[in-house]
Amino acid sequence: MLRKLIQLILAISIPAGTMFLGSIKALASNDGCKFQPSFSDNFKGTHLDTTKWNTQYPSGNSGEQQYYAPDSFILENGILKITADKRSMQGYPYTSGILTTQSTFSQQYGYFSIRAKLPKGQGFWPAFWMLPAQPAYPAEIDVFEMLGGDPSTIYMSNHWRSASQGHLKNIISYQGPDFSTDFHTFSLLWIPSVLVWYVDGVEQYRTSDGIPDMPMFLLANLAIGGSWPGNPDTTTPFPSSMEIDYIHAYKYQCNSGLAAATHRMNFYQRRK
Repeated sequence: MLRKLIQLILAISIPAGTMFLGSIKALASNDGCKFQPSFSDNFKGTHLDTTKWNTQYPSGNSGEQQYYAPDSFILENGILKITADKRSMQGYPYTSGILTTQSTFSQQYGYFSIRAKLPKGQGFWPAFWMLPAQPAYPAEIDVFEMLGGDPSTIYMSNHWRSASQGHLKNIISYQGPDFSTDFHTFSLLWIPSVLVWYVDGVEQYRTSDGIPDMPMFLLANLAIGGSWPGNPDTTTPFPSSMEIDYIHAYKYQCNSGLAAATHRMNFYQRRK
């Protein structure tokens, strides 16, 4: 047990830019603590698994231009394509797709990962993020967001609300390769004392502020337009797709419970 806790502490305490311990398997052991798969879709079938995913969700309130149409998905050769297209529907000039587990899966704490290739083009706004299962709790974790006009930059953030200060957030940008040319993994470690973001297994950001303490559900979507990415222009290629290889979630389980591990992590961090 102690060896396992030390491994986990090291995994979340090493400096930014170092490698997450090889993989989730490197954190597993036979001493009673390990990451257990809690949600997985490798998109191997020919149709979207509706026991896992909902495809309807209200468009954002930031001027987004897409209608989330249920026919915006194609599964082919183990890849899910969420396709953005220039077609009018339900009063919107574009269509695209969203996946959510709002009614099928939520989890408090764990490790969450997506492997995806992202679309390049002005106005595209792909993301993998999390919202509280109970809407009364104002919180959000963005594992990644990208603006299609700048496909080499992704954004990682968390949002929360303070009674005295209102809406608060941590957000950073990461300059990487062109994320539209190949598949990359975007992951989050979420425990009571820290949030840690990874790109291709390498830590890029961490924070101990505004950590949610309630179950959250998953969302993966390709938004179009709005106040942040800006609207499409004549250079925007339609149709274009966000391609997803897999979405996985893991729950950290110890025989002695997560509370014991958290206590040791907090103790370690206080001594740093």
